[in-house]
Amino acid sequence: MIQNMNKLTFNLRSGLLFPFQFQLVGYIFLFAGLVLLVINVWASLFLIILGFLIVTAYSGLEFNDNQFREYNAFFFIKSGKWVPYNEVEKIFIKKAKISQKFYGRVNQGSMITKEIYKAFIKFDNGKSILLFENKNQDKLKAKLQKLSNQFSVEIFDYT
Repeated sequence: MIQNMNKLTFNLRSGLLFPFQFQLVGYIFLFAGLVLLVINVWASLFLIILGFLIVTAYSGLEFNDNQFREYNAFFFIKSGKWVPYNEVEKIFIKKAKISQKFYGRVNQGSMITKEIYKAFIKFDNGKSILLFENKNQDKLKAKLQKLSNQFSVEIFDYT
């Protein structure tokens, strides 16, 4: 375990809070709101605000000095509780299998299984937090290298 540096401040944007289909609906709401602007201002305003809420929603992890927070952001406003920590113990990668079953017309399904790689950060208090996940292990390691250098810890690969 290596002590953390002072004045460490950075933000890791993990991903979107809504899946692709909802993102698409959000953009449709924005477009429909702009079109309705000349017909009905109130309906237009409602659609624009709802679409903007969906499109701007994301999650992440933010570090500031010796504290961190997992946050959700709506309208680019982050909300989450700050938690203090003393040091980062390690950064590690694990392999996970994800399975989905798709059904056809006659209730015969086909199973699709794929492997993804998940990166975690572990603090001295034993708490581990998911940082990133990716299908490509090399891309994940490249993302983690900056973070590893920032905290001066090694990346452990448990795949």
